[in-house]
Amino acid sequence: MPSSPDRRRPPVRARLLLVAVAVACAILVAELAVRALMPRGALLSPTAIETFAARAAAERDMIQADDELGHAPVLRGRVYDEHGLLRAFPLRSGVAKLPGVARLLFLGDSVTRRASLVAPLAAFAAAVGDDREILNAGVESWNPIQEVAGYFRSQRQLAADHVVVSLHNNDLTESPVMCLRDGVLTLCSPGNFVPVDVAWYGRSILYQLYVHGRHVDRLRPEHYLCRADAVEQALLRLRDEVHGRGGALTILVLPIFAAERDWQAHERASRERCLQIVQRLGVPHCDLQPACAELADAGLPVRVVPTDPFHPNDACGAALAFAAAEAVLGPAAVRAAPDRVLVPRGGAQTIAVAAGTAYANRAVAVWRCGEGAVPGARAGEPLARAILDAAGRAALVVPAAAVERGALQWTVATVLAGDAVLASARPSPMVVGD
Repeated sequence: MPSSPDRRRPPVRARLLLVAVAVACAILVAELAVRALMPRGALLSPTAIETFAARAAAERDMIQADDELGHAPVLRGRVYDEHGLLRAFPLRSGVAKLPGVARLLFLGDSVTRRASLVAPLAAFAAAVGDDREILNAGVESWNPIQEVAGYFRSQRQLAADHVVVSLHNNDLTESPVMCLRDGVLTLCSPGNFVPVDVAWYGRSILYQLYVHGRHVDRLRPEHYLCRADAVEQALLRLRDEVHGRGGALTILVLPIFAAERDWQAHERASRERCLQIVQRLGVPHCDLQPACAELADAGLPVRVVPTDPFHPNDACGAALAFAAAEAVLGPAAVRAAPDRVLVPRGGAQTIAVAAGTAYANRAVAVWRCGEGAVPGARAGEPLARAILDAAGRAALVVPAAAVERGALQWTVATVLAGDAVLASARPSPMVVGD
């Protein structure tokens, strides 16, 4: 007796189950194969995505997705005002400038936003009675293309007398940023928005491949200079606008925060391209690599986080700010030039003071004025004293008081009449080495 069709063929439900099992096995095999064959570091790691997601949640009132720029500051919020300025560096009188008060505007990425150089530079200005208005429009993970676009959106009408741009080593590409976009965690870059499920990204390498099929990690070496031409054009546009209204533009060229012997080839190539760009622009610039190298080449820590090559710690930030001071703030009436920033434990720093003939034969003293990222008021007894010569010059030997390796201390030179301070130099950093 022939078998019935129902006995020959499994039920539909069983067939669907077999298909589902086959698909699941195929996916599992594909997962295992890709995990085994995928080169390490070829994709953003789940840890990196988790970090981006945590940062997006923490910064949701600071950074938002932007259709043109990828991401942009939240204006009129807790962190930024309506002009895209950090509230920690506010306008004193609205858009209109105060009579006789110069306006200095900083543009840059996270190094600028975190005021690693801006805060000590502002303290330098205050220490010598420089009353200029200091504004900070730094935005995490922006490059100069975004910074200049943001300037024309929000800061152009402020007509800053001096605009200072920080050109970082990773500024010739795009940095990945995760923001909440319509309530969904999204990898954002200009013109490209990729929603990401963080849990699935951690579980499945196939899902990671899907995400990276739509999002390119341009911090990888092969893409590290991919926006160089556009960066140069953006800076050229900024230069023409600032110069066209009689303002000044200065560019600070930031290094990778590591000993130069440890730089990778694409980082060296970026540095050379950045220097070529500023030279072609024909604007004043300050190369801050030598200030970093003094500390990094001696083996001292220069990073705020050991694994992060893009952000300086307090000691390195102080050294860079001091190196940039004259380019940003101009020459001081009283100059104090240390022979070195890095001083061995138990050693000393020689500070050459040039106060001018107006202070000839006056007393000069060097005082301690704090530790940490920003100098403060002078305190305690003088560390060294001398008499200025007929040209208003003197050299003072200042011992390193701190004993902890990598410790940062600040000193300030003052010209005295008795106990009264006639004039002060900008504070000087001292970092203790081996």
